[in-house]
Amino acid sequence: MLISKFDNTNIEEHIAAFEKENNITLPEEYKRFLLKYNGGRTPKTKFKINKVSSDVRGFYGLGNADEYFNFQKLIDNMNILEEFIEDDMLPIASTVSGDDVTIGIGKEENGYVFFRYHDKGKKYIKLTDSLCEFVDKCKSEEKGPIRTVEEKKRDMIAAGFGRRITEEKIKRWQAEIDEYANIHQEEFEL
Repeated sequence: MLISKFDNTNIEEHIAAFEKENNITLPEEYKRFLLKYNGGRTPKTKFKINKVSSDVRGFYGLGNADEYFNFQKLIDNMNILEEFIEDDMLPIASTVSGDDVTIGIGKEENGYVFFRYHDKGKKYIKLTDSLCEFVDKCKSEEKGPIRTVEEKKRDMIAAGFGRRITEEKIKRWQAEIDEYANIHQEEFEL
């Protein structure tokens, strides 16, 4: 799997504070992941495990992690994090459709990786026995060159879809360009 890690400055202190504030102990393998990567973006990453087929948009991090993939977002958003912790789960990654990849933080399923569809309640589907096993089953493509807004316009017009170009679409294209322009992907290794 390819990952574009987040800034991990002072990550040890962030991990300790996160565990204390939430009264949890993170699985050791997951702590090593946070120490090295502090989460990260995973564009063009997919998996198929135990009849679950999905993408992985990015892994959550702490402190200086990207705003969208920061645990603080889950705390600030009506404390969604608290609901997961009550289930002895911790969301560790998100999909494009808003589903969650979680890791067990209780005694029974500590370190196991699960999947939860956002629209199916608290049903957790076991994927693997460890984070590394999960990541080994994820496949990524390199992001490749990023096309400009002008290139995208030209291609849509050439394909006969010029009337579908709207200001909103142009804004989305520019946001995508801005998001992926500075991503540096590296092979996940723990």
